[in-house]
This record gives sequence, C-alpha cells and structure tokens, in this order.
Amino acid sequence: MSTFPFDTQSELNGNVLSRFYIDGQWVLPSARETVKLVAPSTGHAFARVPLADTGDVDKAVDAARTAFDTGPWPRMSGVERAACLRRMSTALASRMRTLSRIWTAEVGAPVWFADMFVPTATAMLDYYAELASTFAFQETRPTRAGEARIIRQPVGVTALIAPWNAQLPILSYKLGAALAAGCTVVIKAPPETPFDALVVAECAHEAGLPPGVLNVITADAERGAHLVAKREVDKVSFTGSTATGKVIAKMCADRMARVTLELGGKSAAIVLDDAELNPTLAALAPFTMPFSGQICFAQTRILVPRSREQEFVDAYSAVIGCLKVGDPWDVTTQIGPLASQRQLDRVLGYIETGRKEGARITTGGGRHPQFDAGFFVEPTVFAGVTSDMTIAREEIFGPVVSILAYDDIDHAVALANNTDFGLSGTVFSSDVERAYATARRIRAGNVSVNGLEMAPNVPFGGFKQSGLGREGGPEGLNAFLEDQAIYLPANAPRRTQA
Repeated sequence: MSTFPFDTQSELNGNVLSRFYIDGQWVLPSARETVKLVAPSTGHAFARVPLADTGDVDKAVDAARTAFDTGPWPRMSGVERAACLRRMSTALASRMRTLSRIWTAEVGAPVWFADMFVPTATAMLDYYAELASTFAFQETRPTRAGEARIIRQPVGVTALIAPWNAQLPILSYKLGAALAAGCTVVIKAPPETPFDALVVAECAHEAGLPPGVLNVITADAERGAHLVAKREVDKVSFTGSTATGKVIAKMCADRMARVTLELGGKSAAIVLDDAELNPTLAALAPFTMPFSGQICFAQTRILVPRSREQEFVDAYSAVIGCLKVGDPWDVTTQIGPLASQRQLDRVLGYIETGRKEGARITTGGGRHPQFDAGFFVEPTVFAGVTSDMTIAREEIFGPVVSILAYDDIDHAVALANNTDFGLSGTVFSSDVERAYATARRIRAGNVSVNGLEMAPNVPFGGFKQSGLGREGGPEGLNAFLEDQAIYLPANAPRRTQA
C-alpha cells in the first residue's frame, strides 16, 4: 500500500499553486484551463494547476524581450550576475527539502533518489556563478592593421524547456548557463511537473533578479510550440524526446533561431572480460534502472563477453530481482512507480514486444502484483537479446534492461555503436587504461569508466540522434553566447573604452 504524505496547500504557497511568474510579478493566468496532477504512487489526483494560453506565452516573451533590450541584466558584468546567481542558489538551498518532496509527489521518484539529485540545482548555479565571475567575455587579438576586440554577447531571449522526469536538475543546467551569459529566459514548465520551476521563480524573486529576466509559465505542447515559433525568442534549449526535438529543430531552422537539444538515449555498458563481477555489479546496477529507468543516461544495454554471459546474467538478474519495489515515500524503497498510466502502458508494451521477438525474461516481466493502485512495474531483465530487437534499439524509459553477448572487443564496440543514439555509456575493467581505450571508440557524448559520474564543469550531451550541442561546463555557457568581432585600426586615438 502506498501513501501520499504531501499536502500542496501547506507545503506550497498560493502563488506557486495558482499563478505564473512574469515580469517580476506573480500574475493570474489569462484563461481558466487547468490540468490534474496524479500521484504515481496512488493513481489519484492531488492537485489541479492552471495552464497557459497563447496570451500568457506572449506576455512572458514580451517581458523577457524588454528586459533583454532595455534592462540592466545583459549589460551587467559577469561578477554582478554571479552575485545574483549565488543569491538564487542560497534561496534554492533553503528549499531543498520542499523540492525533493515535490519530485516524489509529482513523478514518484524515491525519496533517497530525490534527496541525492535535487542538490544538483545549487551545484549548477554555484558553478556558473563562479564561471561568470572569471570568464573572458571580452578579449583583444592583434590583426595586420591593428586589433580586434572579441565580445561574447548573450544570445538574447531564450526558451528553456525541460522534461517532466527530472525537471529541476535538468532546468538548472540550462538556467545557470543562460543567466551567467546575460540572457533573459522564459521557462516552460511541463503540465506533469509544474511546481519545480515556479519554486525557482520564488528564488529568483528573492535573489533580486531584475523584472523580466526570468519568467515561468506552465504550458502544454501546443503552447510550447507557440513559444518556440515566436520570432522574439532568439534561442531554444530543449531536453526531451528525440521526436519532439526534431520538430523543434525544424521550427528553429525556419527562422535561424539558435537551438540546443538534449534528447534520448540507449546507452551501453560494456563489461570487459577482465572485469571483476561483484565490484562491477555494485557500480553498474544503480545506473541501469535509476528512478525506474526514467532517466536519459540509464545504462539500459549491458554488453558482456559470451564466455561469461551466463555468469553475468545470473548474477545481475539476482541483484535486480532483490530490489525493493514500493512506496516512493519509504526511505527503504529502491524502485518506485512509473510516472503515469501512459508510461506504464508504454513499458508493458515494450516488455510484451521483447517476449514476442524472442528475448528471454530472467526476472520481472509485468505489472507488479503487490500493488493494486499506482503505476508499478516489475524491474525486468532480458537475456538472449540481439541488436536488431526493438528492446535493444528504442528508448523504453522504464525499468527494463537488455543483456547482449559479444565475441571480442571489436564486436562489443560495434554493438555499443549500433544505435541511433549516442548519449552515454560506461566501460568496466580491472585495467583503467584498457577501459579508457575502449571508451574512446564509443560514439557517445559521455562515457565513464567503472561507474557513472556527471559533474557541473564537464559538458553533457549526445552524438547522433541524442541531440545537438552541450550543457554543463564552459561549453554550456558558450551555447548561450554569440561572438562579435570589432576591428580597430592601429594608432587611432582612444579617449574612452566601454
């Protein structure tokens, strides 16, 4: 039996529950359209929140446009913007407990998982505050006739669109870089998880960001498309499905708007023949189906030497079969529910497809029998999987892992790269340099050795259909900047310098 110990009326203020944040003010929605929020752990609605119409989108964009064109934010120094970012980070830090509980309430993230990853938001803001205070927004280069000053200008008004599964951590990658660069932003919160971004707006207000620098609306896909299409929006930063990313890319291309896309994944973990079994399982298992597999970097394909296939299948299946599935509010729960009925139906459909195509289920394989409410599915492992099977090629976004056997290292690399995606990957070996040499051959944006790590100062993003551009690190800041070169003649009189 699952509980739901989250009371929106006592844990969130009325602005977050009923308004949008536009031009430095909490404003009532233009229309009366609302959407129900359903708790994944119980299947019951726990809140109803407003949705933006096109008028709300237009107001948010207009506010961001005015703030960029005439406001102080783009003209502040990096040091001045950094001070605001640090104040925002402090405000967020004071709300960590609330933000963690929001994640569990909205999408069923187990409390231990939410507590672990919510601090990503403050880490990203702190990183970009530090970078903004030291970054060379201007430099001078000698030329044949004099010199050129290279000014790294903020790209302008940016639309930030993060997905429902990990709204706050993903948004923080985008927001920290955009604000550090001097951009103004419109955040489109998804209707499934609206509260995270609105709490961020509270923090921005508390930190004293100028009006219009940060605006938050909750909107569906139709109004999201209206936002992306607006000519006043200079850049779109989107994280979500590859299918939606392609649509956004085309819309941006039509008007040459800048775009960053962080899309789907079908990441491979390569277990080399010299990897020790127990340490490998301990490091790998948590990243194969974290948050019930609803994370883009989940290592959902495990590639093992054919000579050790049965050994690994048995050991890994035993580990997964012992995971505690249950109430996400219980600190001992390891696997919680899927986020929605739609996700449950999707995952169960993939499991059935895996069966029909000849893969062998070694543990799990259906809706969890212990729960008569909520969206619980058994953690499922398939063995005997080949790279042409649907479950080995498409992103399932659920607690489903495929184990594939390889003959030699060249075969392993070929299997890892035999995918439309290229977001993440891992290599396990007792020889770190051998693992590194293998990792260099994987066509993915992020590959870790003997574990999986993400750090604020390191770029994150994918090859192939996993996206365009990078988030995090200096690369993430550069994605929100335009380079302007101004040539100056030698020996010209210089009275002032802006």
